[in-house]
Amino acid sequence: MVDRENNKWQRAASDEEERKTAELLQHLESQEGLYELHTHLLGMGNASFWIEGILADRKKLPTQNDFLQDEYTRRRLGPLVWNTKMRSFIDRDETKDFFDELRKYDDFEQPLKLKPNAEFLRLCPGLFPDKVIQELKHREVMFKNDFSYDVVLSLDNLAKGLGLEEDQPRDMIQSMIEEKLGVYTRKDWQTRKFFKYWIVFNARKQELEIVYGVQAKDLRMLIGGLTPIQQLTDPAQRDARAHIINAFSMMNADGSEPRSVDFHSFRGAFTPEFFPRRFALKDSIYSQRLDLLAFLLRNALHRFSICSPPIKYCEFSIGCGDLSRPWVFDVLSTFAKSKDFRGAFEMLVCTNDFPWLKTFVFEQNIDYRFLAGFNRRISNISNAYSADEPVALLFEVPHYAIHVMLREFYKSDHQRPTNLFSEQVKQLQEMDREATANSHFFDWVVGLDLFGDELGYPYCPFVANEFLQFVYRAREFNPNFGVRIHCAENVPFVSPELSGYRLYAAHMYIVYRCLDFLKKKLKSNIRVGHGIAFDKLLSIKNYKFRKSSVLVAEIQKNAESVFSTIPFEINITSNYYLLGDAIRNVENTKPLSALYKIKVPVVLSTDDDGIWPIDKCALGHQSHHSLAAEYCRAITSCFITERKQLENMVEDAKRFCFISGKQMVKMSTASTDVIKDNHTDSYFPTDVIVHPKVAEILIKRLKLPETSIDSCQCLKYYQNLYNLESALDNRSLWDDSSQTDFEQLARVLLACFYLTHARDFTDFKTEYETLFGSELCEETYNACENVYLHLMNDDPSQGASLQVKVGEEDYLFCSEASDNRKGVPHFVLSTIEKFIIGRTTKATAMGFVSSINLDNPEIDSGFKNIDEKNINAKTNILIYSNTEKHSVFLENKSGKLHINKNPEKRTGPEQEDIECGFYVICPHGSVATVALRFIARHIDKKPIFTSVHNISLRTLVIPFLPLCFGYPASSETESEPERRDRFLNCLSINGTELAKQIDVKKYSICRNLCDSKFNLLRSDVEEDPARLLWSLAVGWNPPLSNGADPYRYPFDKWVKSIVQINSQTLNEKFGSNTWESFVKIVLVDARERAWYWHTISRWCDISS
Repeated sequence: MVDRENNKWQRAASDEEERKTAELLQHLESQEGLYELHTHLLGMGNASFWIEGILADRKKLPTQNDFLQDEYTRRRLGPLVWNTKMRSFIDRDETKDFFDELRKYDDFEQPLKLKPNAEFLRLCPGLFPDKVIQELKHREVMFKNDFSYDVVLSLDNLAKGLGLEEDQPRDMIQSMIEEKLGVYTRKDWQTRKFFKYWIVFNARKQELEIVYGVQAKDLRMLIGGLTPIQQLTDPAQRDARAHIINAFSMMNADGSEPRSVDFHSFRGAFTPEFFPRRFALKDSIYSQRLDLLAFLLRNALHRFSICSPPIKYCEFSIGCGDLSRPWVFDVLSTFAKSKDFRGAFEMLVCTNDFPWLKTFVFEQNIDYRFLAGFNRRISNISNAYSADEPVALLFEVPHYAIHVMLREFYKSDHQRPTNLFSEQVKQLQEMDREATANSHFFDWVVGLDLFGDELGYPYCPFVANEFLQFVYRAREFNPNFGVRIHCAENVPFVSPELSGYRLYAAHMYIVYRCLDFLKKKLKSNIRVGHGIAFDKLLSIKNYKFRKSSVLVAEIQKNAESVFSTIPFEINITSNYYLLGDAIRNVENTKPLSALYKIKVPVVLSTDDDGIWPIDKCALGHQSHHSLAAEYCRAITSCFITERKQLENMVEDAKRFCFISGKQMVKMSTASTDVIKDNHTDSYFPTDVIVHPKVAEILIKRLKLPETSIDSCQCLKYYQNLYNLESALDNRSLWDDSSQTDFEQLARVLLACFYLTHARDFTDFKTEYETLFGSELCEETYNACENVYLHLMNDDPSQGASLQVKVGEEDYLFCSEASDNRKGVPHFVLSTIEKFIIGRTTKATAMGFVSSINLDNPEIDSGFKNIDEKNINAKTNILIYSNTEKHSVFLENKSGKLHINKNPEKRTGPEQEDIECGFYVICPHGSVATVALRFIARHIDKKPIFTSVHNISLRTLVIPFLPLCFGYPASSETESEPERRDRFLNCLSINGTELAKQIDVKKYSICRNLCDSKFNLLRSDVEEDPARLLWSLAVGWNPPLSNGADPYRYPFDKWVKSIVQINSQTLNEKFGSNTWESFVKIVLVDARERAWYWHTISRWCDISS
């Protein structure tokens, strides 16, 4: 009876679900039109389009003989050359005659000297690059026999398209390609030469080049021409066709629809399975034939026009390099809805040169625009990590990876040039030149797009000041100009129970902070491409015993405030092909439920409708392809379950497009000057990320109603950061057992805020006493200051150490230089060795290294050495790394040397479990975090710091900076005498002989030192000792120099000169003991002059 009732209920539920689905599909059909916001033009066109529609079509790709025998073919389909002066294509007859003339000569230099050809070359001066002229001589190729009108598919692109490893000898690669294409099954394989050097015209670059490859005619023959693959009887041709099908679309190895097991080879293999494999052959084709790029665009618009509902508007992502080339830009404008926006190429289409580009009226009614795409790959994030090791950086030193991001925020916030994104900025500058020359540029380009493999590259170059300024200028033409960031897509998810979870957490935190930064700077018109990894992150349980939990807690706390106005472009089919089940969060019964919970706007898109063909929906509805099929799939998979949800998705796509359906008007109110001065003073390269729970505790300490939170700088900062109220409810993020522990942390973190944010001690004292009373105020500050000075420096090339005594026990905290990741950790080993020698009392040494390899005999020997010297000592030695977590040091004779002890836990020097309430972000973040946590635990015991204060020479330089280069006003109303007195009082030198010589300026005369081309200030250094010291500082400090070794010439001479300056120059000029007085000030109060960028800005006003 029960089973019968259950079956009846299940049938009723199924009937109700079918009825609801049918209603939603009917409502979808009633929509007037859809907006496609996320699609890549080069990702469109399925394998059939590229093979049957282009490669196998002799009308579009005539053979070399067809060209040579028919003058009309050479005129129509020969090289498309751009007149750089007139910004139009050179007459087709002139172009044909020029290349006909070139092909007459065996001597490549002779035709270049002929007068008619010289005149043609003046119109396109880049046609003959120096490299080509040298290659012509070297390879002995001539225009008469080796110039190809037919498309040549290069060996390199064939290797990529066929999925071959590229780091092999070229001959090996060629033999593998020939094997896959069935060359060796032919009787003429020894006599017929498929691969050779060809001279081709690269229309994309507008230059001649020499390519080693195979002509399209030969590839067409090898894959069976126009015969469908099912009808091919030659196994070699059938296999070759299957390989080429897979070079364009992600399919089964035999060229058929992918099976379930095929998706496992696609997922998580963005590189190389998606890119470059499925793009490489397209590059060879359209680089030589721009009309075929237009054909791809025409095909996309045709598909949009015939799906139901039709697509009315689309934003295509196009590489910024192509949009910087006026001839490519011209071709892409061919099918503009407005005739005013069409270029010179459209005239060639109208004269029937390219009959396959004829369009119907309804296709030209589709409005389309472009997003300028920038690849996110960075060549050199760190000296220790190459471009091929970005994941290792996040895995081994996530705190340093985040520090790199904070450094870029700080530079951008102060309008300083970026170092990290210099390659992308160079591309931006190229595009900016075209934007200046092309009056219709911002009619077409409505935004920027960040794309490329996200794995290991969470950083976003759009945070750089150069990109922000470009967006501000673009918004003067189009107020809706925006940015789209592909992110939270190809992210390596690791279970929170595993230590590798830090990689996932750090990656997502960098993405989150970049989005937050952009939202603060740009306010609106920001979109996220994909973003579904945030759905995973927001739905998982946060683990309190890892530092990573602090990062995740901040994201979870602030997700709604940051993301609720940023639309996420979800691509269902794309996600199914490229992303694993973990990131797609398939355990949720309703997709993206965590994102919906925080009210994230979601729009549907197709991404690359061709690499994964979206030619039909699961139900086989007529005209359901492309974006319409994605909506159908969303409805049938319970992604869309309500009518209102469907309507919101359709309307949000229209609402968040970067032209918003409005006519482009010039913004008259935008002011770049105002924006330049509007930095937030909230970004610091070295920082402490605080768990929201600790921030809550700080705010709860504000018990007195008459005390305003506005007077408490730290509390106000975290209240704004976490949107906290002064009167909090009783809800707790963690259990109450953490309350006392976090009370201790709160004191320490209050001090850290003032130290890292360069705030005054007097303000710290006032806020501390307001919250905690006077007990342990100075002790807390001094203890944190020691950690700040010793362990939180911003130099990844130097090690760091700190020695503390608590009661009768000594503790050592040390960390290896982040840049020394593969070598022997000499700093840690030598520091620990010095610490344990002669020690008879109980002690603990903690050493941190980014990676460790005990199979390295030199490293193994180093650990054996300190182990043997520790046999008779009482020092417990704990070594931690983020690699080889489960390695065991077998030669542990002392029984006191432990490497990665308890790898699944986070413990302190006393092996106690730690609940992390904060995370220090700097090159030595791990040791600094542990040390601060230790201080919080023992501050009531008044720890004594016994480390020798090693003052680096660059720190001694800091007091001299204000002498010549300015001191900023604390307020706009501060007078010059007030500013001078404040400065003199700060240094405690008011009334001295030196004070009489100081001229405190408001504005800097050294603003050009921010320019990366200035490594040293070389003028007038001998006459002015302060300027000499400044020069030394600039050369020494990595953020302002090129990172060269400061001990190399000419730095070594200047270091020696410092000794001579003290008494011979400074004391003679300003009075006796001047140099000694400054040294004393620095030693006693180094906090005010720590060498950090925000200090430089604060003291020197160099951004003015």
